[in-house]
Amino acid sequence: MSAKQKPVNTPLHLLQQLSGSLLEHLESACSQALADAEKLLAKLEKQRGKAQEKLHKSRTKLQDAATAGKAKAQAKAKDAVKELEDLLDALKDRQAETRTYISQLKKDAQESLKLAQGVGRVKEAVSKVLGARTPAKAVATSAAKKQIGRASCRERV
Repeated sequence: MSAKQKPVNTPLHLLQQLSGSLLEHLESACSQALADAEKLLAKLEKQRGKAQEKLHKSRTKLQDAATAGKAKAQAKAKDAVKELEDLLDALKDRQAETRTYISQLKKDAQESLKLAQGVGRVKEAVSKVLGARTPAKAVATSAAKKQIGRASCRERV
């Protein structure tokens, strides 16, 4: 027989493990989703900043072309400015959508974790039940000690 025996898993042990892993997974998923959304928002802000710089440069080129009287360069610069303004509008819309999503995600995460408190109470109740039990090994050990004690008493008599 091995020196260290694997404990027997009962349905209560399984319930305790499942409730614990469910809570961990839920908390992890909520924070990961929030982190991903915030990374996306930061990426959009960075893209918007670059687009604004390009727009400023394109407007400068447009003014220079207008001052120089170059119609072809001016038309090309106008197209670039229009394209960048459209890109900026699209990025602003995506940022607004992402902010709305993050706000809703925070509310959903809070609500989910609030509802999951019931699972936490199940885990605590199972732990309490399992803690109140006398471990089988302790029972077997005490029974063996009683047998040895009785045998030694008989030998003395």
